[in-house]
Amino acid sequence: MMSAKPSLLALVLGTVLMSSVLTGCDSAESAVVATATVRPVKLITIGDVAFEQSRIFPAELVANQQADLAFRVSGELVTLDLIEGQKVTKGQLLAKLDDRDAKNALLNAEANYELANADYNRKEQLLARKLISKAEFDSARATLKSAKSSLNSARDQLQYTNLTAPFSGIVAKVESDNYQMIQATQVVLSLQGDQLMDVTIQVPESLIMRLNKKNLDEHYLPRVRFVSQGESVTTYPVRFKESSSKVSPGTQTYAVTFSFKPEDGLNVIPGMSAELLLDMSIDHRRSQDDGISDFLTILPQSAIVKADEDNQVKVWRYNQDSHRVESVSVTLGQVRTNGIEVLSGLNKGDQIVSVGANAIKSGMEVKPLRWERGV
Repeated sequence: MMSAKPSLLALVLGTVLMSSVLTGCDSAESAVVATATVRPVKLITIGDVAFEQSRIFPAELVANQQADLAFRVSGELVTLDLIEGQKVTKGQLLAKLDDRDAKNALLNAEANYELANADYNRKEQLLARKLISKAEFDSARATLKSAKSSLNSARDQLQYTNLTAPFSGIVAKVESDNYQMIQATQVVLSLQGDQLMDVTIQVPESLIMRLNKKNLDEHYLPRVRFVSQGESVTTYPVRFKESSSKVSPGTQTYAVTFSFKPEDGLNVIPGMSAELLLDMSIDHRRSQDDGISDFLTILPQSAIVKADEDNQVKVWRYNQDSHRVESVSVTLGQVRTNGIEVLSGLNKGDQIVSVGANAIKSGMEVKPLRWERGV
């Protein structure tokens, strides 16, 4: 009986000790869960240098003049000796149809006209001598007019068997071969002018209203450079041609076209990639004169967040006092090789989260990381 008491006492003490240990673990675990996580982030500071004096737009080179050429009559193609890329001059014969039927029709029309003309002349003399009625003379005159019309039509039909160049340029595409039966209006070849070239860019709606189209050449000094030239910094002046008032589907941008005359030795053809540069310093000067701070900056794609609930584009701005972040709605512009343009929503001195924006939540406490060696 006496030996059982120490065992019972040991069991009670062990139970109390185990309960204390478990309670301590629960308290420690609760303390860990309650501690807020401070996320390290990389920041970009918006400064004066964010406003870029020049804006670069991806551009496409197109022909100032281009046409798909076709015959106005049907027939067998007997002459087409052009190759793609060949230069032609205005009025040059490009292709020809078999014209034997057209020539025979012209001979028949000429014979009818000569007969009608001779009959008209005889009846004119007879009317003067009052040997025929006025009605017979009127009939002869109408017959002559009809014969003349048929003659002119036959001449046109013969001319339509020849396809000539409406302007000087380059043969861009040959669609047919000799000895094929060609239908009227069927495209035979495509011709592109080589005197002037057009440069077309897509301008966002936020910028199209700022461009002064009337004085665009004088104020914004548009110039073009070509991707095919590699690292060359050579640019060529262009002049404003036209601006579309219809938005491009799916892009919310408007097409603006400039023209220029290629210099001798500059080997450029339609379809080439190019970049168009606009000097935006006039807008910067205007904003300074008006007391308006107008900034344009470029942020990496990792800094941009698109909210699902309101479909707005936002970035995270860091508050130095609270060490927390807040969302800021921004307006985006062109996509560039080094990031995305931000046209509005940011101010000078703002610190923006540049990496991992999708993992940030509103009001989250963060810790800025220092940028070292470009990282």
